[in-house]
Amino acid sequence: MHVGELCGRLNVPRSAKDELIRRLLVLAEDKLVGEMPGLRFRALKGAKSEKRGREKTKTTRGRGRKAQERLELATAATPAIEGRLTMTRQGYGFVNVYDGSPDVFIPPDAVGPALQGDTVQIRARPSPKGREGHVVGIAKRRPKEVTGTLHPRGRGMIFEPDDERLRSPMRVVGDVPKAAKKGGVILGEIVGFPQRSEDRPEVRILEVLGAQGVARIEVEKIKIREGIREAFPEEVDHEAAALPPRVERDVADRREDLRDIDLVTIDPETARDHDDAIWVKREGDGFKLIVAIADVSHYVTEGSAMDREAVSRGNSVYLPDRAIPMLPPELSTNLASLIPNRDRLCMAVEMHIDEKGHVSSYRIFEGLMRSHGKLSYDGVARALGLTKDGPHQPAAEKRVASLEVLLDLSKRLRQRRLKRGALDFDLPEGKVVLDDRGEPEAIVQSRKDPGIRQAYRIVEDMMLVTNETVAAHIKRHAAPGVFRVHGKPDSERISMFCQVAKSFGYELDEESAATPKQLSRFLRRIDGTNEAPLLRYLLLRAMQQAIYDTDPSEGHFALAAKDYLHFTSPIRRYPDLLVHRIIRSMLRNESLDAASLRPRLQRFAAQASEAERRAMLVERDVVDVYRAIYMQDHIGEELEGRIAGFAPYGIYVQIEDPFVSVLLPFEQLDDTFEPDDLGIRLIGARTSKIFTMNDPVTVRVEDVNVQTRDVVGSLLDHHVAEAPTEARRRQRRPDEKRQAQRPRGQKPRRNEPRKRKRQTRKR
Repeated sequence: MHVGELCGRLNVPRSAKDELIRRLLVLAEDKLVGEMPGLRFRALKGAKSEKRGREKTKTTRGRGRKAQERLELATAATPAIEGRLTMTRQGYGFVNVYDGSPDVFIPPDAVGPALQGDTVQIRARPSPKGREGHVVGIAKRRPKEVTGTLHPRGRGMIFEPDDERLRSPMRVVGDVPKAAKKGGVILGEIVGFPQRSEDRPEVRILEVLGAQGVARIEVEKIKIREGIREAFPEEVDHEAAALPPRVERDVADRREDLRDIDLVTIDPETARDHDDAIWVKREGDGFKLIVAIADVSHYVTEGSAMDREAVSRGNSVYLPDRAIPMLPPELSTNLASLIPNRDRLCMAVEMHIDEKGHVSSYRIFEGLMRSHGKLSYDGVARALGLTKDGPHQPAAEKRVASLEVLLDLSKRLRQRRLKRGALDFDLPEGKVVLDDRGEPEAIVQSRKDPGIRQAYRIVEDMMLVTNETVAAHIKRHAAPGVFRVHGKPDSERISMFCQVAKSFGYELDEESAATPKQLSRFLRRIDGTNEAPLLRYLLLRAMQQAIYDTDPSEGHFALAAKDYLHFTSPIRRYPDLLVHRIIRSMLRNESLDAASLRPRLQRFAAQASEAERRAMLVERDVVDVYRAIYMQDHIGEELEGRIAGFAPYGIYVQIEDPFVSVLLPFEQLDDTFEPDDLGIRLIGARTSKIFTMNDPVTVRVEDVNVQTRDVVGSLLDHHVAEAPTEARRRQRRPDEKRQAQRPRGQKPRRNEPRKRKRQTRKR
């Protein structure tokens, strides 16, 4: 039974749902109930009454059998490991440990005085569902800034943080500005961190940021919640300002001169941080490709102030109205950026590629280059005749011949990659279009134009082959490195996905689905169907998350690559910068002490993986803020979409235009719902009405909550049809519209899985 259904049957208010989930998880630990995917639980037969008796005597902190075991664990000789703590609203957490091992689950009574975002020391032990640990120390406290609201309590005030993963309420100390007592979003500073598990943080009120629901304020709340800083520390700015304004002659003389080669950058029109430049020519039946990458490692030396800040940030963050760079602007948009007609230092990879897309030979070297053109994806697509939309770009149109060679090479590289089993999810993403005042004027699918999407793929293919080549080079020389690793998907998740695919009329054998080649064929088979976006999304959820690791042995499942890393974006990703330093040492025949270097690289890799997840969360939530603000002007409109997922509190519907998600709360559907075993259907307990993922529906926008980033709607129409079999689908005319079966249901969890699975999004 889903926890939402259980709340309904037990008359548990929505406000107490998190506490119910916490108690169910405690019962699941003691095998009194069974935990299932999708926040569902089931009763277990034969649960012993004496266990229930013991459960009644347990408290949530520091006592009881479980707590005693964890205390013994904490004082044992097990070495402590370090990592960053991520809490959930239910009170339990996970630690992303820096030694490269899997995340460690931290039960509610094992968190101690630690808070969300702290760097903690834990002791861990095996458990039936993975490693479980106990916090034994705090190495570094989370950022002190926190946003929230003030409420009167007795003669004083309490502070409710916006981040529900933090302990609440917090105790207010010091004077409270009069303006803060009038409401709004309050910025506070934690001045007293908990020393014991039962302590509450103490917060000092700094200022009123502004009113709830305003775009600028909501974005600021998200940034502060995740510790994203825009301003650089003073010492970083001073260090960047002291860099030489142009390439020094003695440095240039030691480099291979590429300035006469017609290297060009291809980026979005508004990009300012140009990491990579490309040049290609035909060479017999094959190709000669040079990819030049900004040499950030020349400027950012290990241990410097800029380096320490880059480690802390991990990567750049891209918001609809701005970029928050990993490196100070003097570097990211000037000295390191491959700006046209400026001498720039680079790390270059020259590859000779045969007609089948195989790299027959290569060399890596330090170069001096000059970009001969700043091309845009739209301009390249227009010049190649891939699209009729977008502006003409003279710099692209005068290079049509070389761009056609680049397109030919791209197709061959992609064909070779797909042949070996690379997965192409090609999921739609939302893009916020802002007006001159910075307000959202449209929410659209990014890269919806097939021609522009092809232009993006051209550059992606060049970067992928470069990254693979550098990864193979490091591995061949047994040098330490930071690799991009993507493990095989969990067998249970793949089995579940195969059953889901079958329910939509697509046969997929479980055994063969464990290989990327068969999954790649499956994705091509469903291409162009109504079910394709949903099935691609569900398959993506079945995948592990790609991470950074010093051990390359697992390879990259989604790319079907034995060796892979990130080398091509050192301006915006710290792992790329680390790889550049390693390559430089190899080129200069400097000794690399692998035994001492690998543990340090592993810590950097784990921190970079965490920073990537954090940036993705910020970018997603900020886009959702703009979506909600945009939809405020569309209340009352009727929109058509498809059911995209289920939550404990309602059904999510994806709308094509505008590209937004609408929530249909269960209260408006006049029934309670039970999910099917696959979690893709909901069945009404009273009406037996069925909602299925991908069902077409018509909704009306009823309300918008910018703070929760929800667009709330009501159901106007719901179409139900038998899901066609694959044989029947093949018999249909291409232009014939299809209907898919529609039931009612519950959505996969969004933010707080019981055990965090790795899921890939970025390559």
